[in-house]
Amino acid sequence: MALGGAAGQRNIEFAALQLLLSMQMVSEKVLLEGSWYALEQAGRLLRASVVLFDSGDAGSALALAMFAREEFGRSRILRDIAAKVEGGACFSASDVAKRCDDHVQKQRASATSTTLRVQPPSALAQALQSALTHGPRSDEWAASRKVINAASMTKTKRDPADRRRKRENGLYVDLDPNGTTWSRPCAITAADARPEIEDAVNDYATECDRLRDEVIAIDFPKLAMARAGMQPSPVLLPPIWPK
Repeated sequence: MALGGAAGQRNIEFAALQLLLSMQMVSEKVLLEGSWYALEQAGRLLRASVVLFDSGDAGSALALAMFAREEFGRSRILRDIAAKVEGGACFSASDVAKRCDDHVQKQRASATSTTLRVQPPSALAQALQSALTHGPRSDEWAASRKVINAASMTKTKRDPADRRRKRENGLYVDLDPNGTTWSRPCAITAADARPEIEDAVNDYATECDRLRDEVIAIDFPKLAMARAGMQPSPVLLPPIWPK
């Protein structure tokens, strides 16, 4: 009985090993191809967002811009996974899907810059003005930089969740937590939507510049090789900004 039990256990372990070995792991090449296609889709969504904004539909434009950010974030996440695969890690298709499933994480991955917009009077507005008027070795400049850096860090942490919420606000009619007021996407103004759309286009434009033909073979050779073999080849639309 003991021998039979041991043999049965070995058979189970062997079957489990066979199943593990048969699992399809996603290759670095496929991940880099996905990164290209996700960036391509980000550009298409941003182009549609700007067209909608210029036509007067600020709410829908805002939602599309935030969806574009998530595709941009997916592109960067896939590139990060590809780097891990190059280092020896293994990911199944399910693993990759899970890594790209978190909306806030995709928003976070899409942020390549932080823009501070202020209206005086405020402590941040005063700090920005002081940083411009005092030399970088002065006590005033150092104090101003502390205020500016703190504000930048706070905004960087807050932006991903805020942008996911703005995507929803631009897409859905929702009841407020008090159960008394409805939020309407059509009530979003151009002044509300424009900064987020412009920031999204700016980050996409920066990424396109980093991946331009003149430098990609030197700076990102694996990405260049992946794109060279893709059919169909991805098309990164040139960025356009709201009028």
